Amino acid sequence: MTEVKPEVGELKSFDASKLKHVDTVEKNPLPSVDTINQEKVDARTEIKGFNPDSLKHVKTEEKNALPTAQVIKEEATDSRAEVKIFDKTKLKHVQTEEKNPLPTPQTIRAEMQPDDKPDISEVKKFNAENLKHVETQEKNVLPSNDDIKAEAIDSRAEVKSFDQSKLKHVETEEKNLLPTPQDMRAELQPDDKPDISEVSKFDASKLKHVETQEKNILPTKENIKDEAIDSRAEVKSFDQSKLKHVETEEKNVLPTPQDMRAELQPDDKPDISEVSKFDASKLKHVETQEKNILPTKETIKEEAVDSRAEVKSFDHSKLKHVETEEKNPLPTADAIKQEKGKA
Repeated sequence: MTEVKPEVGELKSFDASKLKHVDTVEKNPLPSVDTINQEKVDARTEIKGFNPDSLKHVKTEEKNALPTAQVIKEEATDSRAEVKIFDKTKLKHVQTEEKNPLPTPQTIRAEMQPDDKPDISEVKKFNAENLKHVETQEKNVLPSNDDIKAEAIDSRAEVKSFDQSKLKHVETEEKNLLPTPQDMRAELQPDDKPDISEVSKFDASKLKHVETQEKNILPTKENIKDEAIDSRAEVKSFDQSKLKHVETEEKNVLPTPQDMRAELQPDDKPDISEVSKFDASKLKHVETQEKNILPTKETIKEEAVDSRAEVKSFDHSKLKHVETEEKNPLPTADAIKQEKGKA
């Protein structure tokens, strides 16, 4: 199937003068700043001109009242009466059957075994005498004490011979200045402050006194004491001879230490009979050689003496005097006091 290419010649020969000018009309323009300010003025005017005397007095009626202490006591009495008159002979004996028993040690051991066990019969037949003796060669040798001491001397010589006159003086310029207390106070102020002049003119004497009425009354000490006495009386009058003896049967027996030790043992133990027959007299004596030797007390003492000698021989006259300039000073006590007075 051939691809159809667009005709570019038609676009070049198109007369753009035939196009008509179209003005874009915004259907949902956002309100301007003047419109928002005018709406705020109108809203405050309506609030100021509102007459509170036109409001009607309404009493609050609680639809979901909590039960009183008397109602709670009556319900508790009725519940205890129902429990006392209940006929226990109507209950049927039920045997508890455990649906999901825990796996046995044998099941756990079987799940831990891999599906395809490797063939280790060739390992038992392997002749260890065919192995060759190999000398271990250390490729990454750590530097000796003399090498470290020589490098330290070379480093100190470079520091001593360094020409400080080649250094240039640099002034530290703080790029990110912290805001001043005035900037922080200006940021905390809202863009449009509300008009609170009416609050200062409000006559508090027009307010009416209201008594708070508590709807949820907690039980008193006497109520709690009476309920405790009734509960103890029921416990004392209970006939324990009606109780039946029940034998506790443990369905899920925990494994014993012997079972746990048996689970830890592998199914196929390696053959260690050759270890007991091994002749330890064939082993060679090997001296352990420490490659990374820590410096001795004498070496540390010599380095400390050399370091103190460098400090003593340092020429303080080469140091330049620098004045510390604080870019962001903290406000003084007077400034804080003035800010509190303005707030």
